[in-house]
Amino acid sequence: MKKNDFTPLVMWVSLLLGIILIAYIRSGRTSGLWNDYPLNFDNLFIGAYILWMLLELRVSQRDVSTEGKRTADSVTCQLYGCGQALTFLTALWFPSAWRVPNFAHFAGITMFLFGAGYRAWAIHALGHFYSHRVRMVAEHRIVASGPYRFTRHPAYAGMLIANAGICVYFPNWVTLCVLLLILVPAMLLRIVIEERTLFRIEGYAEFAGKRKRLLPAIW
Repeated sequence: MKKNDFTPLVMWVSLLLGIILIAYIRSGRTSGLWNDYPLNFDNLFIGAYILWMLLELRVSQRDVSTEGKRTADSVTCQLYGCGQALTFLTALWFPSAWRVPNFAHFAGITMFLFGAGYRAWAIHALGHFYSHRVRMVAEHRIVASGPYRFTRHPAYAGMLIANAGICVYFPNWVTLCVLLLILVPAMLLRIVIEERTLFRIEGYAEFAGKRKRLLPAIW
């Protein structure tokens, strides 16, 4: 019997609607911030975030069908997704510490674009093996190309860098707390759970012995 898992797709749609609503409200609060610049970098950042979401939509759509797969991430998918969503939504909603444009805005958007690009590289390298859920697929094999030459979980590294960029661009205490107390712990928990599955794949132990999990030479 076919089993469908709509969780990632529902979370994707909810986040998109939340971004559109809060971005509209935010535009009335910060209408004059970028008047002296040719571009409204807030809108550019929001547009880049939505584009990032659209690039990952294909994965969410593919994850709807879980037939023949064994998911092993329990509620961590929801916790991880909520942490990611709340990081950006609180960044847009709460007042930023930056009252005027400054270098931090450009540093933050650069970090975000690098992190999102690095994550996209990792997803592309894994191809159809990549999923937002922890599961086994037929003929699962080890991928050691692309960013997987450096670490075991570059997609999570990209997510971390991108969301750190959000905190630099839209700094406030609520967003920082969401990042540190929800998103990062959920990410670390998912890595631990994911590796319980991955170590059952032939050759993964040897692959893991040559690479750190998230940050080269650290962890």
